[in-house]
Amino acid sequence: MQPQGDSIWGNINLCIEIALNIYYIYGEHGEGIAIPKEHAKENFSDKTVAAGKESEGCLYYPKGETMDMPLYEMMQKRAAMARKMELAAAGQMEAIRERGQEAALALFADMKPPEHTDGSLRQIREGIYLQIGEDTEFLVHERVAEHFLSPYACEFGRNEDGFFHYTLQSAAIPLYELKGIFPECREMIVSEESLCATLCTHYPAYREEYNAIVSKDEQIPQISAPANLFLQEQLDRGQKEAAEENAHEEVLEEADEDEYGEQVDYGFGV
Repeated sequence: MQPQGDSIWGNINLCIEIALNIYYIYGEHGEGIAIPKEHAKENFSDKTVAAGKESEGCLYYPKGETMDMPLYEMMQKRAAMARKMELAAAGQMEAIRERGQEAALALFADMKPPEHTDGSLRQIREGIYLQIGEDTEFLVHERVAEHFLSPYACEFGRNEDGFFHYTLQSAAIPLYELKGIFPECREMIVSEESLCATLCTHYPAYREEYNAIVSKDEQIPQISAPANLFLQEQLDRGQKEAAEENAHEEVLEEADEDEYGEQVDYGFGV
């Protein structure tokens, strides 16, 4: 869970998610990296975990002290993933040259849907799904991610049962990279302005990293627009929440009228 309110550096002025469950915090009296303790224990070495300053379930790594320890391990994993993707892409291209178009089609063969889902499952295309429920998620099969997503985009997804899971907000990251590859992903996006605004507002570190490795035409532009309104599911959820809020306000107004609406004669009339 994203740190909110206070930190070991006082009140949090700005909190940026630089990878899944890894946050860069600017506080009143300092800055550095914060990681939920359980996530750190699962993904970092014992030495790095021990170096963190624990407070309210998070491990903190101050800038200029221990911050480079988790950063170094993150870079190691990113480099390893990049090498793995490069080798896989090279092998796939060689297979296409040898066997022709059949190899490209084989990429999506026998990709089964998720075995465990919370709520209903809507297929966008082979290997890409929308899991609709209380916490709707965007799912990308790891084979699709390996060939079509950047290593940095994969870091923002939770890998579970062979699929990368993204929240409706973080889905902006894989959707931006997949919309130019799969028409089905482009058709999901109801507002590209909101998609870019979401990346600019909530994932500036990802935007900077992505823009550094692509051509100028492919870069994520700086856009000022409402965030988190790039999918129909987000619009529907917003309308539902607004309707529920209006209904709640109407109930309160009716209660006020019942309590104060009657006129009482206190016997002061002549």
